[in-house]
Amino acid sequence: MLPYGIARLTLGVQYVLMLSLETALRVAIIGQENLIAAVLLFGRGGRAARISGALFLLSVSAYLIVSNPLLSEAATFLLPLLTLLAIIVPYCLWLFARAVFEATWPRWWILAGFGLLVVCVWVIFIGADSYGSDWVNLASIVTHIASLTAVAHALWIAAKGRSDDLIEQRRRFRMIFIAISAAQVGVVLVVELLLRGAEPAWLVLLNVSVIAALTVGLAIPLLRLNPEFFAPVVARGTGTTERDAEDLSPSESVLRQALLSAMSEGTYQQPGLSIRTLAEQLGHTEHQLRKLINGRLGFRNFSAFLNSYRIPEAKNILADAGQVRTPVLTIALNLGYGSLGPFNRAFKADTNMTPTEYRQAALRSKDAKNE
Repeated sequence: MLPYGIARLTLGVQYVLMLSLETALRVAIIGQENLIAAVLLFGRGGRAARISGALFLLSVSAYLIVSNPLLSEAATFLLPLLTLLAIIVPYCLWLFARAVFEATWPRWWILAGFGLLVVCVWVIFIGADSYGSDWVNLASIVTHIASLTAVAHALWIAAKGRSDDLIEQRRRFRMIFIAISAAQVGVVLVVELLLRGAEPAWLVLLNVSVIAALTVGLAIPLLRLNPEFFAPVVARGTGTTERDAEDLSPSESVLRQALLSAMSEGTYQQPGLSIRTLAEQLGHTEHQLRKLINGRLGFRNFSAFLNSYRIPEAKNILADAGQVRTPVLTIALNLGYGSLGPFNRAFKADTNMTPTEYRQAALRSKDAKNE
């Protein structure tokens, strides 16, 4: 059995070695994440997705600095800014998920609410000596709960639209990046919330190692992404041009004709119609149909393709004075929507008006012409 002094020295040496290894690993991750962030910022494609993705990577880098005693001491003059960036890691992940997979930005009041929360927590953290431990603990609990909520929503966004997504590269990326990254951030938040700063050294090193593995594993796919990955969700048009049609292979031409025929017969009105179901009805594979609708017809997801048929028909019905008593819900259900909510959102995204507002405006316009 080692004497007490030697045992303490051995433990001290082990701690220093582990801390040094962990710090070196953090520095390597930070360099790689900053490189990927730069590529995203100066690349082509959707600006919102690239900015939110780069901000997420930079905020993770900030977290790696402020959560390490050696790095945080070396960056003392930047610590307030780095602390702010570290707080917003989960929210940046959430914004990135929305920008890439939904191409929507949160409403201003949601962003304002999260912004106010982040600023309040940040002020308490950097002024911990003035506010006291009670306020710091409360701020920590509140921000961790809010962060877990954002991460959970990011996971839900990634999973819910996978079957509807027409871009195969992004379909794979949903589970590879968002699910894994969100799970990692979620684990970190849970550990921090439960252990409250008393994480053992081995757990910290394990956490950093996982972040390193994720960064290395995701660097190549991110750097090789096509610009279409970050393209806006909504594409217009319901078919290829004549010139495009001439470039189709024989099998694509057959599938295109079958698809357009099915749509003209009202197949898009089927409730709960999925791309898999439609492919089976047409006698082709799901992959072939995805490739045609995305690559040839120009739609980024299957819902946008269906809406390109459903919304114009809805406009005609709403503008028809003979159907003025037909409830909007009935119109939505007859067009294949499962409920009123998705119909209202799709209609407003296309016209910037609710169905009721569109009906009123269309009928007023007809009345004015008849006078």
